[in-house]
Amino acid sequence: MSLALSPESFWQEGAQAAWGIIRLCWITKGSHLSEHMMEILKTTGIKEIFISGDVDGYDCLSDQEPFTGPAEAIKSVIKRLSGYAGFLFVPVDMPLLKPDMLHLLLQQKEGGYFIDWPLPAFMTPPYQQSEKTSVQGLLDDYGIYPVALPEHFSSSMKNANTPQDWEEVVNP
Repeated sequence: MSLALSPESFWQEGAQAAWGIIRLCWITKGSHLSEHMMEILKTTGIKEIFISGDVDGYDCLSDQEPFTGPAEAIKSVIKRLSGYAGFLFVPVDMPLLKPDMLHLLLQQKEGGYFIDWPLPAFMTPPYQQSEKTSVQGLLDDYGIYPVALPEHFSSSMKNANTPQDWEEVVNP
């Protein structure tokens, strides 16, 4: 699942396998994980939210090349949505992200992502043609540079990709 930004939009990484589909249905604090992430984005000040992929119950931007990973989904969103000042790409499987963290990325006029964490990422034009298949490679091709993650946010950078990861996120 993906979402996009203009400083008003965003991206969540889509279901690459059955796990992704299940993951989107997990409940956190009484709401679906996708709804939880959209609330984080709204609190961050994002007004236009686009979902990349196919998620039941949501108006989505279907991936041009489904199940090929987040880099291809990002390229698909950028290609289909022109005229935006940038896009904030946020993985749905990082439920502990905080609006203050995302604000740090949005303050980077040339785009940015956190050192050692290619997502979330704020990407700004110009977007170069890229054949890279990893998010890190795409960031490099687009000239997006990393910024330091403040220490007090390090515990928020957790992925929930497996049942064990999910247990660690919901029961720290």
